[in-house]
Amino acid sequence: MNTVLPLTALVEAGRKRRLLTRNQAERLVGYAGDKNLSGVDQVREWLGTADGLHPDLARKLGLLLPPAEQVALGPYVPLAHLADGGMGSVWLAGALDGNGLVVVKTIKSGPDQIASDGFAADALRRFERESKITRQLAHPNVVRCLDAGVSAHQTMFLVLEYVDSGDLRDLVEAKGGLTEALALAILYQVADGLAEADRLKLIHRDIKPPNIFVSSNGQAKLADFGIARSTESSRTMLTMEGSIVGSPMYMSPEQILTDPTLDVRSDIYALGAVLYFCLAAEPPYNGKLPAILHQHCTAPVPDICIQRPKISPATQGLIATAMAKDRTKRFQTPADLRSAIGAALDAIGLQPGTVRDESTAMRDLGQGTARAVARDIATLTADLRKQSGLDELETIADSIADTSNQMTMAIDLSGGDRPAMRAGDLSQNPATADLPTIAANLNAMATMTAVLLAQATIAAPQPSPKEPGTSATVLANEPGTIARILAGHDRIRPPAPAITGDPARALTAPWLALTPVDSGTSDQPLVFLFAQTTVRMGKLREAPIDLCLRNYPVAVHKDALQRLSRHHVGLRYDAVDHYCLIEDLNAPNGTRLDGIPLVPGRAVPLVPGVDNIVELAGVVVLWLRCLPRSTAAMSPPEGLTPGPVGLDGDCRFDAVTIARPENRPELTYAQVLRRLSLGGPGADLALAGARTRDTCEVGIIGGAWWWRAITPIGMHSLPWQPLTSSTDLDCGGRRWRAAPARHEQYG
Repeated sequence: MNTVLPLTALVEAGRKRRLLTRNQAERLVGYAGDKNLSGVDQVREWLGTADGLHPDLARKLGLLLPPAEQVALGPYVPLAHLADGGMGSVWLAGALDGNGLVVVKTIKSGPDQIASDGFAADALRRFERESKITRQLAHPNVVRCLDAGVSAHQTMFLVLEYVDSGDLRDLVEAKGGLTEALALAILYQVADGLAEADRLKLIHRDIKPPNIFVSSNGQAKLADFGIARSTESSRTMLTMEGSIVGSPMYMSPEQILTDPTLDVRSDIYALGAVLYFCLAAEPPYNGKLPAILHQHCTAPVPDICIQRPKISPATQGLIATAMAKDRTKRFQTPADLRSAIGAALDAIGLQPGTVRDESTAMRDLGQGTARAVARDIATLTADLRKQSGLDELETIADSIADTSNQMTMAIDLSGGDRPAMRAGDLSQNPATADLPTIAANLNAMATMTAVLLAQATIAAPQPSPKEPGTSATVLANEPGTIARILAGHDRIRPPAPAITGDPARALTAPWLALTPVDSGTSDQPLVFLFAQTTVRMGKLREAPIDLCLRNYPVAVHKDALQRLSRHHVGLRYDAVDHYCLIEDLNAPNGTRLDGIPLVPGRAVPLVPGVDNIVELAGVVVLWLRCLPRSTAAMSPPEGLTPGPVGLDGDCRFDAVTIARPENRPELTYAQVLRRLSLGGPGADLALAGARTRDTCEVGIIGGAWWWRAITPIGMHSLPWQPLTSSTDLDCGGRRWRAAPARHEQYG
């Protein structure tokens, strides 16, 4: 077995269990890679010492390791724990004769246990059936079964391919809803995988976002056929009459009513519900369990255009048809659904090689999405997320354990708790007319999905589940188009920003201090702004240090502050690859980022849109948040020359804010790469003592500082004015004044 596989498995399990982000995982591998951890026991010993890791993180990772007494499962060695099931466990494992990771599902199958436990016997039969079904399914859009067997200790195991990606639920939640094209491209592939299951006369019965995986190369895979069943009349029935199995958020009316004639049209209903979730970032029906089940059987199909007004009529009709209450009015086969998805993609297409930022006002991501599949799409030869420099926005998924509202259920509804509903006249919109199909192969569809994923990754800022952010889509059919877009070329420049006043009066210092002028108590600056691509931090209070690190009062923390280095860390914007980077400048007492030590002299990217927790020598703690670019690049006004940073430059980030949550939190800093809003709640940088929501904006234009008040939503933007040493900025109901900063002001 590959000697680095135990560490790799631990890190991957940490990602799947949401203990590590992808960025953290890569750093942890880099940090531990030179420690010669050749086995699980050595990894366990290393975590026991913490060895520079945050102790809590080391403890949580240690709990993922298999117990010392864990035995091999045939030729597979469990390396890291993914989840527990009712009758067994799920492991990341390594083959004794190979180098890759696999997923191994186990079930205790001893004869004594089965004979004494009817539930165990039923679970065993389901496990055997899952093994048989999964081994039959050989399709690029279905998670493959690689092996099955019984260990020397009478443990049955099923070996599945390991998909190094997040699931669809987490992808949707991270982006606050997918673009229309991306959602359709993913579901097209899933429908193709379902068509193969239908060919084998199988019903999945548990289609839901956590059972769909989307890799960064664009391939979507349907997983978990654990409760699948055959539609053959000679099938063996494992579900008791009056029992319902499946996931209530996505379950068809006939599945809820335990119809014995259940067929693949139930899975088609579930895919329609999943498509709704992808676009709305919430399931079609919500509420308590009985209410959800009742709505699936009786409520009208929700109109996706209420949540996303600009969704195309084709996709709107596709959801309505797939989720028709009457299954005779749905798409009758997965192939029919796949053709309809292809037609919807074709209906919303852009020309190849173009790019469009999608407005998300009114919760809409759907206008301007990419054309379905153009001929001869260039095959991507690299991970587009990494090319974009923002691969951290890929979601980290717990691929096995579901959240409570999406758990697969097996409930006996034959008693008094059964919802009062009947399969009566559940009319729904009729199926649409025959829809045209598009000539495409799955490789092309996966390629298009990868492009859409990569462009959504570039989008800024990262959205919340309830407030979708901005995203972009692109489709290229010629080599180099994607690279040019990711490099920032082929971008249309908007007109120059409206400005007023004399540019010669604007402050040009690269480093400003903002002081409250109406406090009446102190002239000590509380905000420092750096219009620089690099900000160096350390305990030195002179050049070349920009930000002097302190804990206050200095006299109290004097001894601890000696652990800091004169030149400790550097914050840098990489204008080539468009990263915001942090680097430990060979500080003897080290720096930790999100609990993991930085390798001295090696710059690592910060995660956009979240707080990156930086701990310097165990003394000073800073929270760094990268704010992705919120507006397009501007042409410089006439007579002004762009500097290395500014609204008239090509920076992909607006700013990096730096907070001090543990010591003097009212003292804040920001690296301003383009612009930054300051004021009350909701501002990029909320200032101490804010009494209102009033906000103003500062920015760099032509190498100088400018400002403007932020107008209410819907009003025209006010022009930029020179920021001078006599300007009073109204930020959160307090007045602030800017002036060139000095090292002595750090105290």
